[in-house]
Amino acid sequence: MRLIVIGATGYIGAALMRSAVNDFAVVGTSSRPQRELLRLDLNAADDFGYLDLGTDDCICLTAAISSPDVCAREHERAWALNVTATSHFIARALDRGARVMFFSSDTVYGECVSPFDESAPIAPAGEYAAMKAAVERSFQGHAGFKAIRLSYVFSNDDKFTRYLRGCAERGETADVFDPFLRSIIHREDVLAGIAALARRWQEVPGQTVNFGGPELVSRVEFAQALQLALPGLTYKVTKPGPEFFVARPRAIHMTSPWLVTLLGRPLTCFRDAVSIEFPNKEPQK
Repeated sequence: MRLIVIGATGYIGAALMRSAVNDFAVVGTSSRPQRELLRLDLNAADDFGYLDLGTDDCICLTAAISSPDVCAREHERAWALNVTATSHFIARALDRGARVMFFSSDTVYGECVSPFDESAPIAPAGEYAAMKAAVERSFQGHAGFKAIRLSYVFSNDDKFTRYLRGCAERGETADVFDPFLRSIIHREDVLAGIAALARRWQEVPGQTVNFGGPELVSRVEFAQALQLALPGLTYKVTKPGPEFFVARPRAIHMTSPWLVTLLGRPLTCFRDAVSIEFPNKEPQK
């Protein structure tokens, strides 16, 4: 089996390229010329070598304009890439018999404090979520298409951790928004789940799998857990204005029985994930 990572230089894509080489023949793409990566600009997707694709290929489509603010501010450009070009690429790949994992978002569900699974209806929050939902709808019922709905993916290199680390290094007080809660998932669980789904595609009968962690974690709890791992980290709690929550629901308590089945083990709780990512430190109780 060949795993083809679209967006191989991104946060998830680059980690997947590193982790999957022991189990798959791995090929990566980038929109910019990169050594050892295939060139793929989704806006010019017809230039891609589709004839090389076949039934032994599983495509992980991680590339997108993912900023909710950019998707709202530059809607036409974002829609052209995130929906029109992406859907065209998926259709061409499926026509060749390849399977496609489309990386979607928990924001397609909208705000929900109570836990829910893949059977819940969607109510996209913001333009980015609407774009993800539009692609999902385009391939509803296709056996070669599955959507991975990601919650916030934690590692020692995720965006918020890098922000907290930078504040600690500069001696600045971090600004932590509250309320803002997600089913934060460890990146290693995401990578293991992708590999398991690629190998055991037919064991998941539906077209979506929620990739969220085992607990709802607030940004305040996030910062508290990293305080010992990041010496000198201080923070203040800020309540965002209503405009912030237009595309960012306050809470999304996403769960998944399918992901646990694929992993064959429990999901990693957030404080254990912090201990794994910062092995020389123990998070505060």
